[in-house]
Amino acid sequence: MVHDSKTAKTASATDDIEAISQQLTALREEMTKLGETVSGIAGRRGSNLATDIAEGFDEARHYAERKGRSAEDQLEASVAAHPFVTIGLAVATGFLVGTLSRR
Repeated sequence: MVHDSKTAKTASATDDIEAISQQLTALREEMTKLGETVSGIAGRRGSNLATDIAEGFDEARHYAERKGRSAEDQLEASVAAHPFVTIGLAVATGFLVGTLSRR
């Protein structure tokens, strides 16, 4: 009777160890799948972020080009409207640069 009890306990322990081993194997597989999923999500988000940054830089470049052209057009219009003032400012700037460079 004692021998049957030890055999039953040993068999039960062996079954428990085997069940735990199977659960650990399943857990490892699930962790691997989870890691792959997280990597995929991070890769897509990183790619989307890079695309968003590139689009933002492109928009900023276009904005600067538009504003630069606008300022250039305004300057040309001002020079055309006031040619003598422009020549006077150029002479005064040249005189100032010449005076400062002699020191």
